[in-house]
Amino acid sequence: MNCDENMDTANIGIIGVGKLGFSLVQGLVKSGYPVSSIHVFDKSKSMLDRAAELGLKVCGSLEELVSFSNIIIISVRPNDVEGVARELAKIRVEGKKVISTAAFVSLRALEELIGTPSVYRAMPNIAAEVNSSFTALSPPNRKDISIEKIFSYIGVVEWVDEQVLDALTITSSSTPAVVAELMDAFVLASLRAGVPLDVARRSVAMVFQGIGKLAEQKELWSIRNTVATPGGTTVRLLQKLYEHGVKEKLLSALVEAYEEYSKKLGEYREKEAKKE
Repeated sequence: MNCDENMDTANIGIIGVGKLGFSLVQGLVKSGYPVSSIHVFDKSKSMLDRAAELGLKVCGSLEELVSFSNIIIISVRPNDVEGVARELAKIRVEGKKVISTAAFVSLRALEELIGTPSVYRAMPNIAAEVNSSFTALSPPNRKDISIEKIFSYIGVVEWVDEQVLDALTITSSSTPAVVAELMDAFVLASLRAGVPLDVARRSVAMVFQGIGKLAEQKELWSIRNTVATPGGTTVRLLQKLYEHGVKEKLLSALVEAYEEYSKKLGEYREKEAKKE
């Protein structure tokens, strides 16, 4: 989604411009969102310097950022969210909308820490940098057009229940790292076959990009069956993958990772309950 210059744009304040936070601002800038409407704050001077190079408004304190912003995005690590939320509570953010992109920390905990009901959670991924993120927003019973519009500039948006958003931490937010590993395997195999590195990288990137678009329109099995012809090279390739248990092992790894994450999420929720 490109930003219409004639469209009203909210003043956004982003707290934390590390890996995810910087991906968000990069995507917003590329979409045409006015840099004069994006304010950032980070404890790291190097992070702020990098943001300033994009023309963003760098703030020297949370107070300054809040004063300029209608919508505030907390993009820090889960362990740092409580500290930021308590600082925001001191500043008083009535009338402003606050969104956290952190995993684990619940809406209920955020509302209690900040002291305002206008709190939301977002779960984007680093593809926001190229305006191709899938972003889950919650809660769906308080859909907000201005928040949805902001995240639409960096990709596709879906309003979901908080428990679904928590699950998407593994299958959407963390998945880019897994996909990168898979793509790297294809690149290495191409190199082994004698394909030049630049050609291998472009071809693999286009394959994943193209199949991603097809997957929005067709069932995955249909895509597979379209390529696999009787006695052909693709069938033999699929057979080798099945013989090595690639799909089964990948699925097992993903399920185990989710189970570990779910256990840690449960521990976070228990700690939150004790603080109430």
